[in-house]
Amino acid sequence: MVENQNKLNLGQASIPAVTQYLQLADELGIEITPILSKLRITEAQLSDTNQHISGEDFQELILELINLSGDQLFGLHTAKFVQPGSYSVLGFITMNCETLGEAITKIQPFEKLVGDMGTTQIEKQDSDLYISWHCIFPDPNVKRHMVDNCLASWFTFAQFLVEPKYKQQSLPKKVLLMRSKPSLDEQSFYHDIFKCQVLYNQVKDAIIFDETLLALPLNKGNKLLLSTLENHAVELIDKLSEEEDFALNVKQLIEVNLINGKFHQQDIADTLNISTKTLQRKLKALNFTFKFLLDEVRLNCAHQLLNQENLPLVDISINLGFCEPRSFYRWFQKLTGVTPGDYRTRNKCN
Repeated sequence: MVENQNKLNLGQASIPAVTQYLQLADELGIEITPILSKLRITEAQLSDTNQHISGEDFQELILELINLSGDQLFGLHTAKFVQPGSYSVLGFITMNCETLGEAITKIQPFEKLVGDMGTTQIEKQDSDLYISWHCIFPDPNVKRHMVDNCLASWFTFAQFLVEPKYKQQSLPKKVLLMRSKPSLDEQSFYHDIFKCQVLYNQVKDAIIFDETLLALPLNKGNKLLLSTLENHAVELIDKLSEEEDFALNVKQLIEVNLINGKFHQQDIADTLNISTKTLQRKLKALNFTFKFLLDEVRLNCAHQLLNQENLPLVDISINLGFCEPRSFYRWFQKLTGVTPGDYRTRNKCN
């Protein structure tokens, strides 16, 4: 199979988001050091709340923890570890809002600070407010646990934010889950967490609130601090965008230079007017290596070229910047598990 093929598309996860899963693993007595070593996640990364790991590494980490725990509700149970810092700067922004409604409006603009493993959607239907989350991770098992974590953490954190006398009023009306209906014992866990009716086999994953809850006052609002935190969050979002643009720029430069042979690390660094060390450092900050980006660009181009049935494999290898066809064949088979010819045949049959 293709190793790390979808890494760019799976976004990134902030260390605070990762921590919830590791805390539950620690409580269950799971030895996490070998898993972290396998994924090359260091203690230095985990101790820096400003750091991120790749979405693919996060997906693999969660899958390992689910399997080792044997807990079919692992994601749901991680919600008990949610705290303001779990949402990075966004958590502290919501803490300093005056109402629950104001806090909810801060999710979409700043959720990228927590990670871009999924997107939040807020919809109003009659007197109900639907807050749903779409996870982009492809593994269905991991996705289910992440959805459980997300929705349960939202609810738990909302209960923390509202004034104590309004906690009973702040309960949701319903929770919708796309997952199939679990066992009765597991259904009781969902009910204990959300304290409302939970419906399964739904078309979306969402929490439904009565819109009157938007006016509920929060217990820690500070307008001056809120403004400062939002300004800081905007700066962080801008920085993330610049970093993503850098990786995209590198990929585009690799692609346009494949055929002329000027796609190597030194060539790209020279084009960007930076040193190779600076190029490596910038990519490392995004959890990428130059080799990974080169492989990803080449593989995407290879798939496109192989779909052109009349284009000889020799010409494809030249277009991809390989010195000889055999190098192309070995590289393609190593990443995909099939030869270029087999891929073309299978694709034609499909």
